[in-house]
Amino acid sequence: MRKFLLGILLCALCVIFTGCNTSTLDLVLENMAEVRYNVFSGEDDVVSLTFMSGKRENPYVVNGVCEKTVDFGLLTVKFKNDDLPTSANYRINADDLEYSGALEFNNYENTFLVDIQKIVSDDTNITVAVIVGSDIYEVTLISQTKAFEITWYTALQIAVEEMKEDLQNYVKNNTLDGEVYVKVIVDINNQFSNYYWYVCIVNSDGDTNAVIIDPTSGEVIAKK
Repeated sequence: MRKFLLGILLCALCVIFTGCNTSTLDLVLENMAEVRYNVFSGEDDVVSLTFMSGKRENPYVVNGVCEKTVDFGLLTVKFKNDDLPTSANYRINADDLEYSGALEFNNYENTFLVDIQKIVSDDTNITVAVIVGSDIYEVTLISQTKAFEITWYTALQIAVEEMKEDLQNYVKNNTLDGEVYVKVIVDINNQFSNYYWYVCIVNSDGDTNAVIIDPTSGEVIAKK
């Protein structure tokens, strides 16, 4: 009986001194509005292509509140010539699966897009055909994230540690007031030469904290 009571007392002391709070990293993981697991790229003389897959909230609204997430597989097509086509179709072969249909024009970036709502692994073999009238531009995509030393999860851990003081202001009643985005960013006009992890946390007031992380060294190269 004395051992039993002593055990209860020790447990109580643990709660008093360590608390029952969830770690900041756990709170962040519970509020992931978007995470990009990987990115593929490829190009020819006419088009530059990227394909990213992961999870993101639906509906996608940057408001500091994380909603239900869904799988995504986003193909972006950029024509190198300024004379853009009025419409374009696509055909994606990902290992044994095939997806096809019409691309949607993105007025903000002058690109064409499609979301096939599919997460793929870095080992997936992806070939994309962009079809404009009778012209077909077929490109094999190469996984860029496969060569990263830093995964999205490690990048998130680095970011949480880097922003730990700011994040304390976001935690209220063991709940994170904010939503989290982990993205692979690249300058599509720079021939895919520079990729970075971008981790951003937006709270309900619109305040933003973000870091950019080198995917090879894990170095934080920019912070906002």
